[in-house]
Amino acid sequence: MSSGEIPEYGREFRSRAIREILKYLEGADISSIEFEGPEIAVYIRNPKFILENEEKIKELAKLLKKRVVVRTDPRVRKSKEATIQYILSLAPSDVTVDPRDIQFDDVIGEVRVLADKPGKLLGKGATLRYQILAETGWRLEVYRKPPMASRVLESIMRHLTITSAERRRALMEIGDRIYRDIVVGTKYIRLIGLGSFSEVGRSAILVDTGESRILLDAGMSPSSNSIDALPYYWVPEFRLEDLDAVIIAHAHIDHIASLPLLFKYGYRGPVFVTPPTRDTMLLMLTDFIEVTKKEGREPLYTLKEIASLMTRIITVNYDTVVDVAPDVKLTFVNAGHILGSSMVHLHIGQGLFNLLYTSDFKYYRIKTDRGRRLLPPANEDFHRVEALILEGTYGAKEPQSREKAEFDLLNLINKVSESKGKIIIPVMAVGRGQEILYVLYTALKEKRIPEIPIYVDGMIYEVSALYTEYPELLAKPVRDMMMYHGENPFQSPNLVYVNDEDKRSEAIYSQGPAIILATSGMMTGGPVLEYFKHLAEDERNILTFVSYQAPGTLARRLAEGEREIDIYEDGQVKRIKVKLSVIPIEGFTGHATRSELLQFLRYLKPKPKIIILNHGEPSSLLSLGQAIKESWQKLGFETPPEISIPENLESIRLYPRNTKVQIALEY
Repeated sequence: MSSGEIPEYGREFRSRAIREILKYLEGADISSIEFEGPEIAVYIRNPKFILENEEKIKELAKLLKKRVVVRTDPRVRKSKEATIQYILSLAPSDVTVDPRDIQFDDVIGEVRVLADKPGKLLGKGATLRYQILAETGWRLEVYRKPPMASRVLESIMRHLTITSAERRRALMEIGDRIYRDIVVGTKYIRLIGLGSFSEVGRSAILVDTGESRILLDAGMSPSSNSIDALPYYWVPEFRLEDLDAVIIAHAHIDHIASLPLLFKYGYRGPVFVTPPTRDTMLLMLTDFIEVTKKEGREPLYTLKEIASLMTRIITVNYDTVVDVAPDVKLTFVNAGHILGSSMVHLHIGQGLFNLLYTSDFKYYRIKTDRGRRLLPPANEDFHRVEALILEGTYGAKEPQSREKAEFDLLNLINKVSESKGKIIIPVMAVGRGQEILYVLYTALKEKRIPEIPIYVDGMIYEVSALYTEYPELLAKPVRDMMMYHGENPFQSPNLVYVNDEDKRSEAIYSQGPAIILATSGMMTGGPVLEYFKHLAEDERNILTFVSYQAPGTLARRLAEGEREIDIYEDGQVKRIKVKLSVIPIEGFTGHATRSELLQFLRYLKPKPKIIILNHGEPSSLLSLGQAIKESWQKLGFETPPEISIPENLESIRLYPRNTKVQIALEY
């Protein structure tokens, strides 16, 4: 290492980084330099220095190859009351700002303002941001006020304020973990499947580099409530005390439900997520506890563990590189699956190896797609990818096109309208619920379906409210609709959000036709069971599935033809004879279909040498693996990629490896 280079880790890095910061930021009146999580936080007493030296701060971050943030010392910040009054005094008369929509984050020194006209509030060149920082010491961020209020986001902001001191301590502890001395270095890289290998559900993959251990996702199986639903956390390779970080790709239960359990048994490391995933995840986990209690079972964890988890969450925006361990850097990229969903790119060993984990993703070509899409497609362009963990949920079959799925759903709605029946659409609260609402919204606008009531039950409202918090992450037509035309696909005169028993009874017993969207999508619990119990024996009604049904779930049993169902009600078994029509529509899937998986590999840059298939039933993964082997040249690979379809508990060595031996074993 030459004398001008900055080492990437450890105490030597810290001391030299501090010297460089003091040199570069001379005149800033620095009060302290802290290693907070993945960031180096520099606290200064001179707020105007930040405004006058932005380029110098960027140069410093480039030199250190780390995220450097410069904040004002808390002691020089004005009081929150004085800051609110100052912001209100500067707001133009035609911009509405409610004092209740001004929120503070003491840890990062940020004041967050929700306004109906954010651009006008900021002014040309973001002049207001500079004024606020110079005069109050708070860094201003302005967001468009969403048309739907989110209770979960409000509670998160309150919790962040209340626990600011605890969060600060947590960031310091996490910083010590990330910037610790290297012990042995990156000696090898291997994956251990704790869940989701040759199955759908309980996603959990341990990445072991010899120097650090990182867990990708921490889910539970959606088809079971027993100990078998958990990942294999009890195997010798998985030790909480050795775990450096947890990375959550998105907020579906089969990827997050066992995360608080890690905190229950002592994990105190960081959890890396995108901001929308943080919000949705906390909502889903809280609901998971409530649903478990309603079903008469003891939850695996409590709100205490969720509160502990919240203090250790580190949010990372798309396409931002952060350190998660001394030898691993993380980048989240859009996965197109649900709001905030990510592919996880790990840069391991200072350029030694790059791993891409798709988790669940959706891919399509914008130019040729004709469906009503709520989210943009997954990213396909990367700097380096040596190995790829690729989901294969739909690896064995090609569902109908999205355009055909929309056509079929609207036809079913028109049929129900004519017969004065009801159509029940079980949906996941996150993702599919919002997709269907968008399809119905546009269909009503285009008069493709009659104006009949649409009852929405479960957490769909709260999650939809979160979607309105992040319109910039939605597909361009939806983003433009919401941000520039004032339309909201999650609100219309036909929508009835069910928030009490009276509205639920109205949906069930009303004489006219109706559309009912209710959770859960696999009918393993939730309000959809109430509708099913009351409406299943009426031949005029239709039950249509618009998402994947895992083996063993009630939804899967109904889709496969079972017509006598036993359901527990008030401690007794009630037998239901299913007379309504059961019609699955698979084209709405948020997963990449078989053709989309192959298309993704075709356009993926660069091409990986190793492909590990996961998150699929064995037949799906085998079919997908065979298709890749047969068409590797058409997919743009220069040499055949090594295909692996491991089972849970198998360890896969990614580096170093004898390629010749692997090829000989395969062929």
